[in-house]
Amino acid sequence: MNEKPSEMITAFLDFLETTKREYESAYAAVGAEDNKVQTFLHDMEFAKNRDERNRIATKLQNSRKTRRKAKDKVQLYENTYNFFTSKQNQSLIKTLRNLQNEQNTMERYLFGKREFKNRVD
Repeated sequence: MNEKPSEMITAFLDFLETTKREYESAYAAVGAEDNKVQTFLHDMEFAKNRDERNRIATKLQNSRKTRRKAKDKVQLYENTYNFFTSKQNQSLIKTLRNLQNEQNTMERYLFGKREFKNRVD
């Protein structure tokens, strides 16, 4: 084991925070694509000819593909996001942060410059 315990704790907490950002970003992207659908439908309704309707339909198709990718990402991170944001787990997250700080302090002592101080004259 080459990694220090503090590094592993830090990596886990970073993973949880990254998951939260990824989930929220993907969730917002799903909403944005949902909003585009209404615009595309209105554009198709008022399209002047078949070619314009086809261009709009292609945009709609691409939007749905983008939405699907974002929705898949939401589903991928949903369980971890729910764990991280759950009120009942906040005390655990706080305890892990305290453990991380305590572990960092111990590692600085253990791996830092240590000197023996003679207590007897």
